[in-house]
Amino acid sequence: MKYNPYMDTILHVLKFQDFIQPTSVPYTRVLEGPEEIIQYPPGSHVRIWYNTEPSAYDNHFHNCAELIYMYENECTVTVPNGVYTLNSGDMILIPPYMMHQISYTKPGKQFVILIDVEPLFNFGIYTSPNSTINDILLCNKENCPHIYIDVCNNITDMINSYFSNSVLWEIETYSHFMKFLTLIGRNTAAHETDSGMVRMANSKEHYDKFFELLQYIERSYGEPLTLDDMASHVGFSKFHFIRLFKEYTGTTFYDYLTNKRIQHAKQLLASNMGITDVAFSCGFNNQTSFCRAFKKVCGCPPTEFRQNLKRKQ
Repeated sequence: MKYNPYMDTILHVLKFQDFIQPTSVPYTRVLEGPEEIIQYPPGSHVRIWYNTEPSAYDNHFHNCAELIYMYENECTVTVPNGVYTLNSGDMILIPPYMMHQISYTKPGKQFVILIDVEPLFNFGIYTSPNSTINDILLCNKENCPHIYIDVCNNITDMINSYFSNSVLWEIETYSHFMKFLTLIGRNTAAHETDSGMVRMANSKEHYDKFFELLQYIERSYGEPLTLDDMASHVGFSKFHFIRLFKEYTGTTFYDYLTNKRIQHAKQLLASNMGITDVAFSCGFNNQTSFCRAFKKVCGCPPTEFRQNLKRKQ
């Protein structure tokens, strides 16, 4: 532990300075259009990335929650309705499916914590009126003085558990994330009118609807989804839906749907399923339209993609 004269308290310290991942599988960033496909360690639901790279991350989103802990220097996080500057010791929680980008004024050190939140559905965390994971949440010494130390220590414990390479590293790491949500939730409930949590109230209703819509597309991409049907599904006019969908995902509805279908088609092409069957399974009307869309997205026809897969295997 170390003493912090500014907070007049004891802070936990990071135990593992080499930050070796709990797996030997190499990590590469995978993008399907604006969507980042998160690669967790095999069989797990969490990944922590120690980032010291100065390069910016353009607009993207993913189906997991992202918790950024700025360890040294600063960065800027841009979301559809706001720009947040993180200084040393600041933390921000970005909910699933929210478009965001990260930029740096100079090289810094930060921990990017990516959490698969699907297990939290069992706790009703998304349907609760006091949910703490459906909004942008900023926590630092100034705006969260009552819980900052506990949150900071909890994130440090989360990082230590992840990089400990112990047998129960994932359970320990996820349990610390659950505690983080509890701390934030209690603070939000106690200070709903306080400025301690930056909450995008004006956009919350829209975001909640699009969050549910993207989950629906994930489950139903193989069905004949239309723009009119999706606009009706979330209760917006067609033109309002087109504008908001582009704002929240960075792409059009049909481009998003096509990329989602191609993403799943690539998985099916690793099997022995016929090309036509793959096309119909992923929501395409015929093999011709499937091959045309696949080549546009992947740069090669599905038959060539399958051959390349076999060569790699």
